[in-house]
Amino acid sequence: MNEHNPAHRPLSGTTVLEFASILAIPSCGVHLADMGADVIKVEPLTGDPHRYGIGPIIPDESKGFTTMNRGKKGIALDLAAPESRQIIKRLVEQADIILMSLKLSDLTKFGLEYEDVKKWNERIVFLEHAPYGRSGPYGQEGGYDVVAQGMSGLASVMARDVNGIPSVLTPAVADMATGLASALAVITALRHRDLTGEGQKVSTSLLQTSLILAGNRIHWFAATDPDVWDSAAEALSDAQHDGKTFEQQRDVYTAITNPGGGLATNTYFRYYRATDQFFSVGALSHNLRTKFCSVLGVTDPRTSEFNMSNPDDYDQLVSFTRQCEDIIRGKVAQHWIELFRKNGVPSGPFNFPHQVFDEQQIADNNFILELEHKMLGKYKTYGPAIQMEKTPVFPNSSSPSLGEHTREVLVSLGYVDEEIDHLIEKNIIRQYE
Repeated sequence: MNEHNPAHRPLSGTTVLEFASILAIPSCGVHLADMGADVIKVEPLTGDPHRYGIGPIIPDESKGFTTMNRGKKGIALDLAAPESRQIIKRLVEQADIILMSLKLSDLTKFGLEYEDVKKWNERIVFLEHAPYGRSGPYGQEGGYDVVAQGMSGLASVMARDVNGIPSVLTPAVADMATGLASALAVITALRHRDLTGEGQKVSTSLLQTSLILAGNRIHWFAATDPDVWDSAAEALSDAQHDGKTFEQQRDVYTAITNPGGGLATNTYFRYYRATDQFFSVGALSHNLRTKFCSVLGVTDPRTSEFNMSNPDDYDQLVSFTRQCEDIIRGKVAQHWIELFRKNGVPSGPFNFPHQVFDEQQIADNNFILELEHKMLGKYKTYGPAIQMEKTPVFPNSSSPSLGEHTREVLVSLGYVDEEIDHLIEKNIIRQYE
């Protein structure tokens, strides 16, 4: 990291204001900071709630906050105070991008709608994160990954069954994917501004991202689905009425919408249990499946006459999958990984978090980096999302303490020490000491 010049990063000279907390939009700020943007995180006097969330270590610091806010400057101020409006105005005048994820009702309350701030800077790129979209019954509410997961159908596809109830998807995949989408949004708008001089508002949504993550699992085709969906809806309603568990309900739904789907018949694209640990296999094409069978010395029962809706044929496929599982369980994972890869079948290790840092493929590509936090010391975390040949991408600092850069930023806006001290005394701003 130190061999690179921070000034040579692709967004060097770009100023970003981040009004956001927890995960989705703060993770967007991380991507922009890695690319060299000067990201100023505006926190309330009590701080981003994530400071007290995942893995609190010392007062005002947590593992979760630290990993989601590297490379940023931090200021703390009371948005409701009239004096804060002048501070924000000066910040906006010097900024290129605003990342905004306050509730839409709070944007109106604090005068921070796009129409308000563009009066101070017409060239501003304004990201408005409306978690469920601006319209509709949820339009004015704050966003939570778990709500978007459920509403979008993503959880119905990905969640596990825990005591009959769908589990929350962790990590918060919709939040993290929304951060990437938001970074794409503002970079695209910045490109437009560089070409035309026009700023604009761009929007992202946690709910929309969740639908995208569900990908090819949530769709509707007029040619095939109307009758199938009617049957599935009736069967699912009966299962819910009968108090079936989540997994049972999903099995009922899948049996109608995707006959033969599920782990019982999933042979080629899954995780297997070896003698010692799990490992992955990904063989989706006919050619790869043939190689898979050759490695194990097995024969797939699916012939040209095979019919998945035929109970006997279905049972044959279940038995075939169990046969493969039994063979694989007889040797250690590394044996199978090496043998599958030698024969051209995609395969790899199944790592728990503590094993990731020792994974050679990850280390050889610098996908993990080590940073130094002024109070927490050294820590390891994920590296930048992208790499660029001409303009390196990397973070050059850890996360800010609560209000760490308040004085520095206000001085850059033209405030003198006496004014800053007065604002601190009035509890309008907070400066870390």
